[in-house]
Amino acid sequence: MKHPLLPLLTALCLSAPMLASAQPLDCPAPAPVFTAADAEPFDLSQLAQTVGQAELDGTSLRKVAEDIRADYPEAKDADVADIMITAFCTYLNTDAPKDHRSESNVRAFESEVYDAVFGGAPDQSYEKQGWLYGN
Repeated sequence: MKHPLLPLLTALCLSAPMLASAQPLDCPAPAPVFTAADAEPFDLSQLAQTVGQAELDGTSLRKVAEDIRADYPEAKDADVADIMITAFCTYLNTDAPKDHRSESNVRAFESEVYDAVFGGAPDQSYEKQGWLYGN
């Protein structure tokens, strides 16, 4: 007996990864240190472009982290890492080429951020927020 829905179900199952990658990511909100009324005006869209177009070589992102620290000296390392990842998430949702949304690219970006901000892997007190792909 033929199942007329089988071809449709197969097509939906095979396209599910593509559909999921096309959906917007749920980006975390910036920490209060960046949004407080007395803080320097924060431009998330500008930071999104900066981190989204940075080379994943450690040097570019280290400079971004240094700039954030200079503009927001009260920001902790965790705040700096988190805002860079939030900005990258924003970039992925707006301007990124499709291949930038791959899980491997996102994990590589996160690793480079941790290296740029913490000088390697974050210490155990840093609570990863389940960023982007839940790592």
